[in-house]
Amino acid sequence: MDPQTPQDNEQEQPAIPHEQAPVEAMPVAPDGGATDEYTPAEWRAGLTERLRQQEALRDPAVERAILTVPRHRFLPDHPLAEAYADAAIATHWEDGVPVSSASQPAIVAVMLAQLQLAPGMRVLEIGAGTGYNAALLAEIVGPTGDVTTVDIDPQITVEASAHLTAAGYPQVRVVTGDGAHGWSAGAPYDRIELTVGATDIAPAWFAQLAEGGILTLPLSLGMTDVSVSFRKRDGALISESCEMCGFMRLRGQEADDNKVVAIPRYGLLRGERAEQIAVPITQLLATRPRRHFIIMPPDSTFLAYLALRSPGFFSLWRDLPERPASASHYDRRPRGRYGVYLEGSDGPSLAIYAARFPLLLAYGSAVAERLLIIETARWRERRVLPIEQWRITAHPRPYDAPALAGAMRLTRRHTIYDVQVGAETF
Repeated sequence: MDPQTPQDNEQEQPAIPHEQAPVEAMPVAPDGGATDEYTPAEWRAGLTERLRQQEALRDPAVERAILTVPRHRFLPDHPLAEAYADAAIATHWEDGVPVSSASQPAIVAVMLAQLQLAPGMRVLEIGAGTGYNAALLAEIVGPTGDVTTVDIDPQITVEASAHLTAAGYPQVRVVTGDGAHGWSAGAPYDRIELTVGATDIAPAWFAQLAEGGILTLPLSLGMTDVSVSFRKRDGALISESCEMCGFMRLRGQEADDNKVVAIPRYGLLRGERAEQIAVPITQLLATRPRRHFIIMPPDSTFLAYLALRSPGFFSLWRDLPERPASASHYDRRPRGRYGVYLEGSDGPSLAIYAARFPLLLAYGSAVAERLLIIETARWRERRVLPIEQWRITAHPRPYDAPALAGAMRLTRRHTIYDVQVGAETF
């Protein structure tokens, strides 16, 4: 096998936070002792301390809610050590693919802070999951508030409703329906939160959000999800904060446009054109690549920037083979690669960032590698800010005004996004 192809044993690209992280091993008990001698309240205190150390707790009301809501009631089939680990736990699958989970507490806490909740608010959640996040919402908005959670899967809503009642939050309204439609009976909402990843903002969410209200959702920018907190002002949505994240995908009418296709021997291909480009990418990967040394290995912000700049951007993930039991520091996380597929006048072209070395691997014609070489140089020359400092303005279509100064424009079915990344011109 060619040692320069994506099958070699290379290290992982810069990590991108992802909700579907594996459940961590038995965590340390609140005081470092045995893990079977502690009450749920002590486990919550231990989880809260870990989140505090990670700087994931940014709002005192969120911290109090996590200390109060019994997460184990929403994961009745899991031991306390798992229920209070800072990890996502998949709970429902379709065809072997997880479609619902209990989200990682760290990103749960961050997104709740992004919502800027207050007592008495009306809140709509899209994606009920186990019901845990809805309980946190209810705890924060208090008895004068109102929380509705919507999920497309009736089994999930039945379970979420039972969990909420068992945990002491029977007042949360659980609705079975397509989250793309929101829930108009309770509108307008002060806050709307999606706990599933989406590629666009559905018209119903914009319409049901009160003027001055906040919509927080994991929005796909072509490479990964970014939890964006939008404030509704004068017919537009203007971001107030951005955080890297990763979530299960929205199902139903507004299902994710990013498809996932398995490529034998190479892993899972994800991108907006995955189904169309899987075969030519497979064919190109079977050829010997050209190698280009690059000065700056890509980080997550650069990859998100590149995804906005190139419609042919994709990611390719693969699992590592099992290592011998004697191997130390074994990490079972999948390995991710990122690249661009383009079709030029001289044929198909593929360029992928290598993982182990600062290399760009190019296959086929030269158009893709030229693009990445140019964009890498452009990136070094410009003052592009970290994703957390990006500013995104979203306008419901139709909208024909010019892009904001220095912004990259992203056009999707319902919404036009102007993404300002800190550079002066693009």
